[in-house]
Amino acid sequence: SQIEGSKDFAKQLMDRHNIPTAQYKTFSDLELAQDYVHEHGAPIVIKADGLAAGKGVTVAMDELTAQRALEDIFIDHRFGSAGAKVVIEDFLDGQEFSLMSFVNGTDFWPMPISQDHKRAHDGDEGPNTGGMGAYSPVPQIPQSVVDEAIETIVRPTVEGMAEEGTPFTGILYAGLIATADGPKVIEFNARFGDPETEVVLPKLTSDLGAGISAILDGETPEFTWNESNATLGVVIASNGYPENVIKGAHVPEIDVDEDSHVYYAGVASDEHGNLVANSGRVLLVETSAPDIKSAQDKVYAIIDKFGLRGMFYRHDIGFKALK
Repeated sequence: SQIEGSKDFAKQLMDRHNIPTAQYKTFSDLELAQDYVHEHGAPIVIKADGLAAGKGVTVAMDELTAQRALEDIFIDHRFGSAGAKVVIEDFLDGQEFSLMSFVNGTDFWPMPISQDHKRAHDGDEGPNTGGMGAYSPVPQIPQSVVDEAIETIVRPTVEGMAEEGTPFTGILYAGLIATADGPKVIEFNARFGDPETEVVLPKLTSDLGAGISAILDGETPEFTWNESNATLGVVIASNGYPENVIKGAHVPEIDVDEDSHVYYAGVASDEHGNLVANSGRVLLVETSAPDIKSAQDKVYAIIDKFGLRGMFYRHDIGFKALK
């Protein structure tokens, strides 16, 4: 769990096994961190070391933003104990993608890649969130880059964990970026990633439960995927997310066809038994179609008709694939 629970732990693991990632330094002192940012300059990435519900990362394009992020962590204790240490990374330029794998010790079975949208608003504007939508496949990331990521990142990570006496069984989520120097790691999670899972698992054509049972029994699982369709999911979030969430908005019942899904997440029932928003990210609507443009048109045709009040969503999920 430390590979997700401590960014410093993950960075040290990557150092030991020559896994490509951004150069970094870890600090537990505000003044030393501030001095490093001042000397290094921007753009630069500030990360609370521990778990922060997907909100502990600031991609600072100027030094003032970076210094404010450090103050949020060390002075305002915005992320509680997760901010006891901070990891400061070099900024990496490129397109991000997510590669999840089923893992059993040194054996692993990669899933189709997807691309998340972290920024809250259209055009990748606004603060970082836990994810506002995702889609798969990611046509602008060539298969050669995915193959390189599997061999230079996933394989040495699972083999490194086993070599160090902590073999991993579960889902290894690799948040990656395709740079001019090849794919590099942004972060690891030790679980399915949200909202990527909601667009990846609908592509599965084999039995998920049987595959997981086989792994847990030490047998070879069978995972097969529909590579010919596109899936796209859009998160509907409460107004104010991620910083000042306003709960209580009415959540409508959303009817979809057999090629679409509605994943309810941050909801509760009011005194009349109606669903209301009870968290930042409230639900996700996903659909499958022959291509990304068709999936995008289809999912927004479902969502746009509701005229949602007290909630918002991005209107451009998948836009990087359609440029």
